[in-house]
Amino acid sequence: MIWKFIPIALVAALTACASTGGSSSSSGSSSSASSGDAAPSATQSSTGVIPGSGRSCDAQPAQNMLGTTFSDSVANQVRQRASSDTIRVLKPGQVMTLEYNATRVNIIVDAQGKISAIRCG
Repeated sequence: MIWKFIPIALVAALTACASTGGSSSSSGSSSSASSGDAAPSATQSSTGVIPGSGRSCDAQPAQNMLGTTFSDSVANQVRQRASSDTIRVLKPGQVMTLEYNATRVNIIVDAQGKISAIRCG
C-alpha cells in the first residue's frame, strides 16, 4: 500500500524544485542586472589579464629561447621575456594539470633537456 504513495511523493518533490527555479527566473530585472555586471569580468578573463595584477603572459618574445638547454637561469630569462609571474616546467612523461593561469609561462622540455615549446597558461 505504501508503494503507491512513493511516486506521488516524488512528483511533489520535483514540483517543489521546479517552482523554486521558476521564482528565481521571475526576478528577471535583478538577474539581467547581474548578468550585465558579469560581462566585463568575462571580457577581462578572455584577454588573459588577471584583475589587480596588471600582468599577462606573452610567450612570443620568449620564442627565440627554443632549442636552448634548460637551466634555472634560462627559465628566469623566459619568465622575464614572457612577462609572466610564474614558471611551470613540463618534462616528457610528466603529468600536467589542466587549470589555466594567465600569468604563467609553460616551458616544455624534451628528453635531451632542450626547450621544445614555450606557451602561456
